[in-house]
Amino acid sequence: MRKSRAHGFTLVELLVVIAIIGILVGLLLPAVQAAREAARRMQCQSQIRQLGIALHNYHSAMGKFPYGRGGTGHPDGGTLRPLADNVNRASGYIGLLPYFEQTALFNQISSTQTFGSVTDMPFGPRPGTGNTGYLPFMQKISVLACPSSQDITTTPLGGRTNYAFSWGDNSRRITGSETVSARQAVRADMRGMFGFQTCRAFQAILDGTSNTIAMAEIATSDDPNSIRGGVALARGVGPAYNSPILCMLEGNKATGKLTAGTNRNFRGNGWANGVTSFTGVSMILPPNAPHCLQSGNDQSDGQAPASSWHVGGVMAMMGDGSVRFISETIDTGDLSVGDVRSGPSPYGVWGALGSISGSEVIADF
Repeated sequence: MRKSRAHGFTLVELLVVIAIIGILVGLLLPAVQAAREAARRMQCQSQIRQLGIALHNYHSAMGKFPYGRGGTGHPDGGTLRPLADNVNRASGYIGLLPYFEQTALFNQISSTQTFGSVTDMPFGPRPGTGNTGYLPFMQKISVLACPSSQDITTTPLGGRTNYAFSWGDNSRRITGSETVSARQAVRADMRGMFGFQTCRAFQAILDGTSNTIAMAEIATSDDPNSIRGGVALARGVGPAYNSPILCMLEGNKATGKLTAGTNRNFRGNGWANGVTSFTGVSMILPPNAPHCLQSGNDQSDGQAPASSWHVGGVMAMMGDGSVRFISETIDTGDLSVGDVRSGPSPYGVWGALGSISGSEVIADF
């Protein structure tokens, strides 16, 4: 009888199978990555919506929203720890903590604390560089961290946040060198829902809460040269608040990098820091544009665009608590126009969404 012979795979057949598997993996991998990013984006949307609920609950309790930047003490100068106050650099997140289930952390910050040999008064020292020994400000809060963004490990100045308070279509700042009258003028010029020592109530939002942005995303990055997470310092484009179009030249969109110079990863690098470079956003430059400051001072005048690691735009939460995805191609009007203090925004639909009382007619976005 003829013996049957078992057949195995030939080398050619094996190579064909491997090639088919490789093609299938190549086709499926982008779909898997897209699904993961979609899930991360949905989580970001859920988190910023939770912050909207917290803001409304705060308003119900206090009759107004928290400031974007304020706190204890005088806003001029001061040395690093120890201090009797936080030099008005505190962000609105500190007062908002109890309204998104962080009451224990708020109670810690609002009482005298001693870490090592340093004792800090209630509401802590000045947030930022040199004060990382104050542990409550270094606390990581999960609801403030979008999973699409990057944690800051090289130069952490505080627990990160990927959601910033809207200062509207105005980029004026408070610096330590300004006079009392100049600070008063800057407060009067605030056009957004949040600002320096400025607490808005619903009745101040004349354009309507559904037409006004309250918060928007900001990307964080370990790379200070990243357009989305970095800040360009002392560019001489200025005054930076009068030159938004010049700030656009400080980044290379193809590489995703800021131009050479002094760049720092301030964005989102400390949720307790109310300085706009850290936790503020303005509706002038489009989302994912470069962030520029006039000088090396982290609180100097400049541009503070929204940013994210999502494809094509950012999440923004409106004053009524709803969340919208804003395209980075949104109409920004005339970016050659300088400082805006009154009247309709010249910065297109984006600027109109930032102002609380510009009386603009807002087109679809």
